[in-house]
Amino acid sequence: MDGRLIVVVLFVALPFVVLLGGIGAFPVLSRRWGWLKPNYRGRIVPCGYGVIWWAFCTVLYAELAWVASAEARPLALAFLGVAFGFGALGLVDDLWGSAEAKGLRGHLRALRQGKVTTGFLKAVGGVAVAFGVASLLGSGWGVWIGTLVIALMANAMNLLDMRPGRAVSVFLVLSVVLVVYLLRTEQALTAAFLGFLMAAALLLRRRDAAGEAMMGDVGSNLLGGVLGVSVVAGFPLWGQAVMLALLVALHVVAERISLSQWIESVPWARRLDRMTGVR
Repeated sequence: MDGRLIVVVLFVALPFVVLLGGIGAFPVLSRRWGWLKPNYRGRIVPCGYGVIWWAFCTVLYAELAWVASAEARPLALAFLGVAFGFGALGLVDDLWGSAEAKGLRGHLRALRQGKVTTGFLKAVGGVAVAFGVASLLGSGWGVWIGTLVIALMANAMNLLDMRPGRAVSVFLVLSVVLVVYLLRTEQALTAAFLGFLMAAALLLRRRDAAGEAMMGDVGSNLLGGVLGVSVVAGFPLWGQAVMLALLVALHVVAERISLSQWIESVPWARRLDRMTGVR
């Protein structure tokens, strides 16, 4: 076989080797590394399962950014930046974070007491990453709206990741709707970038939904960040503004009530939630 062909095959195959190898090796490695935490039922399971998505997306989007045309490179770099940045911030919180401070008010309260939580660092870092990514895709007011959409979408997935399968299922449903829109508006490249993560999410969803592993903030933040950058890249400014209003409303509600308790108290929401994973 020609040497150049071998290089091309290895280049194309590498992200998927990382993905499939990570799925197979993670249960063993998580125990060896001590990546174990009690889930909502108190059962000790591997955590940080989303690090597989992080590795896969970092390798894949880096390769795509390398080979992209000058016109497509900002989009590829945006996906690379949001996947690597939000995944890394989530991983730091998974490994060294504490559950004592919850919600934005909890982290601000800890800051007033002189404690800088990993959650606060994640929030500040997330806004910085989102701003850098939004700057690649827009200008003027669009950068600020895009920054907030990306940052809040990432945190929204984190808010949903309180029960097995919930966040990844919502991500997949929203992604299907978004991909249909992107294809209908002739934005196939953005749809493809999102589609790669959708395929990986489908492969990893089973263990998360079955309560056999927790994807952690590294997974939920990455899913939300990629979904957010897809919205910013694909929606007109008014559509991004509508999405921003919805995300702000969700966060205001989540600061006041528990989303899990609300879901349990509403019959139709509880039925839908049961379809996403074990309860």
